[in-house]
Amino acid sequence: MSDQPEALVLYRQMWNERDPDKIRRHLDMCVSDDCLWVDPLHSHTGRDALEANVREFRSTYPDADLRLGSNIDGHNDRHRYEWFITVGDELLIRGFDVVTMNNDGMIGRVDGFFGMLDRIGPDI
Repeated sequence: MSDQPEALVLYRQMWNERDPDKIRRHLDMCVSDDCLWVDPLHSHTGRDALEANVREFRSTYPDADLRLGSNIDGHNDRHRYEWFITVGDELLIRGFDVVTMNNDGMIGRVDGFFGMLDRIGPDI
């Protein structure tokens, strides 16, 4: 995980930021101006919309922590990883993201999925 893009480290710091006045600073360092962010509940474009989403999450779950649930795998400026959100010892949700980086090393698109994929193939 040491070779993960810096923008992904800053992105997780943004979601975990407890001080609402610092959320935008993280956002400006890791997400492009026109970032597309899509998950089962939201779809929006731009930093302002993503900031509003993060602030809403923080106000609803002020003690939540977003953590990696897997390594970060990537190629061709695309990365995927599992994540989970907890409040104390309680698991709120698991999911995974597929993130596309732009030419400046900023996050240009996040496709988020809730839950985990069921394994249906052979267990090898």
